Amino acid sequence: MSMSLDKLIELANKIEDKDLREKVIDFIKNPKASHPEIKETGVSLEESPASINWHHRYEGGLIDHTVAVTKLALKMADVFEEVYGVKVNRDHIIAGALLHDIMKPYNYIKTDEGFDHYDMFNLDHLTLAVAELYKRGFPLDVIKIVASHHGEHSPTRPQSIEAYIVHYADETDSKINDVAIRVCQARSRDLGVDEREIYKAINPLKVYEVRSKEGKKSVIEFLKDILNLEFDE
Repeated sequence: MSMSLDKLIELANKIEDKDLREKVIDFIKNPKASHPEIKETGVSLEESPASINWHHRYEGGLIDHTVAVTKLALKMADVFEEVYGVKVNRDHIIAGALLHDIMKPYNYIKTDEGFDHYDMFNLDHLTLAVAELYKRGFPLDVIKIVASHHGEHSPTRPQSIEAYIVHYADETDSKINDVAIRVCQARSRDLGVDEREIYKAINPLKVYEVRSKEGKKSVIEFLKDILNLEFDE
């Protein structure tokens, strides 16, 4: 139920600066590490989850998360400009948001149970992304946005309005989806199904929407219907 790579390209095409736009699109189409000792894990950008144990922990979750972060960041930019009269660099916001997690596939492998961490460890995704952005000649301001997208837990703290916007867009989407994943995990246990079956059928945030508005019993019935489950009364 996840989005395709084309959605990332569509957002990248909103970048007005031609050189930056082309660099971002090339990175999305060719998200390969330049260093010869970095090992391929066989996980593509399109199929990668955004995490293993937390938010967007399903196939295609990374693209869902990246699209949401980029769109959230642009909406936040609208508010800052309208309320405070500041000029936000939207090109840098789009570039930073689209690329902030692009190296995560190098941290994961596919297993019979879904996805797991790559046990030989290629360097964390943030370090790999920053190194690759330098290698590919990205503007320093964009590199700083990616380097600081974990906020206070980053190797460098956010140093611009754009960096804070991308950080909080990332955190907002991550935290809300953490909750949705927990609901799906709990209901999968109630129903005796693999939680991956839920993610194949529907986005976890839609499940949480039903849970938050109608309660636990309703979400169980909702999932039974979505998954075509039948139980003896």
